Amino acid sequence: MLAPLYRLWGWLPDPVRGGVVRTGLPYVGGFLLHYRGKHRIDNFAGNLEELKRAYSTADTALRSRLSQQFAAILDALVLPNAVTKTTWANRLGRTLSQVLPALRLPGTRVRVLDVPSSAGIASLESLEILRQHYDVSAYVLGDKYHEILYDAQRRCIFDRQGRLLQVAFRNYYFSVYRGHVTGNAHTLLSSVLLLPHSVLARYLRRRHRFAPGAHYHRLLLLHPEVEARLSQDVLQLQEVDVFQPIPGRYDLILSFNLLQRNYFPAATITRAVANLAASLHEGGVLLMGNTDSYIALQKEGGKLIAKAQRGSF
Repeated sequence: MLAPLYRLWGWLPDPVRGGVVRTGLPYVGGFLLHYRGKHRIDNFAGNLEELKRAYSTADTALRSRLSQQFAAILDALVLPNAVTKTTWANRLGRTLSQVLPALRLPGTRVRVLDVPSSAGIASLESLEILRQHYDVSAYVLGDKYHEILYDAQRRCIFDRQGRLLQVAFRNYYFSVYRGHVTGNAHTLLSSVLLLPHSVLARYLRRRHRFAPGAHYHRLLLLHPEVEARLSQDVLQLQEVDVFQPIPGRYDLILSFNLLQRNYFPAATITRAVANLAASLHEGGVLLMGNTDSYIALQKEGGKLIAKAQRGSF
């Protein structure tokens, strides 16, 4: 049913599509059309604990299906910064393989920051590609949200600061936050049209307040394969907020599917890029992008110089 609409959308000239997006109506339409599918109880984040137990004893075929379900759960998990934990394997491999031969990092032994690393499954492939060219001394999985807290009795998901994220019901769950609300696709009109969601979210926040003394299950938002390698490899976890000064210094920073205008305003993105640049060694490389495009920036004389680019990221 939706295929003809998607085809029609693709036929529209870019200026027309841009004008329609700026009304906020496509945001509302996409939210409503995909709501039931994304908010099935199967995608509730409280299922992560049981999924990981099943994964630990599963055969290859079952692990593949569980990985798909794991990805669906994270794709539906909207965090307070209006970003989801969407992730999939092999999302950076082709780009990294194309760019690395054209760049020279400062030395043969390198420190890498992958932010946002999400569940880390794509980072495993990136690490193996980098090891073909460099001695990787540390591969830091940087993310603002590495874990959530699950109240099994009330079937509520909270972040570490006690903010309510999800509430489960019988067949569906409710997500308190909506994605992309700070991006250029979200407008005053979309806020008005989706006001019922905001009202229900406010009610659920009041009803399900965080109780500091209660028992919560700590759920790591890492793919089981990544979690198993944390103590056996150069992989390290670190809480990183790109909109704040970033601790540590790196020779290569990978930042994909975050600093996009459908997520954040241009001025906010500029501030994040400055923070990432400050965390690079001289000669270090910042590689940013999304599924369709990327840009590689090298630090020379304290400034970022474009060295390679595909598309218009």
